Amino acid sequence: MRATARQTASSADQRAYARRPTSRKVYLVSGRNTLRCALIDLAEGGARIRLMGTALPEGDLYLVDTRVRRIHLARSVWQSEREAGLQFVESDTLDRPGGGVEGAAEAALLFARRRARQAAAIEADQ
Repeated sequence: MRATARQTASSADQRAYARRPTSRKVYLVSGRNTLRCALIDLAEGGARIRLMGTALPEGDLYLVDTRVRRIHLARSVWQSEREAGLQFVESDTLDRPGGGVEGAAEAALLFARRRARQAAAIEADQ
């Protein structure tokens, strides 16, 4: 038992960012799909979410946290039957509060458009 406890502590110490437990509603947007999820814990570089009876969608994932007005472009790093681990690729502040499924979808669309414009501007400069 003692070796297992040490291994667990050792694994936790190797994480790049400390996790902070939390419990709040967030939205996961992918394409035209917007899912309501529960945020279980949060770190600077990612999050663990509980899925509400559905699988993680394919494609770009945008985690929209209206409570703290943040949006994160994320990628899935693991998934179980009810939970998923996300790694943040890029994060930003929401321009305006947007509640519910529609607000989350609009925030993700605006964030994706802004990223596309920035990428196009960088490409044009090269």
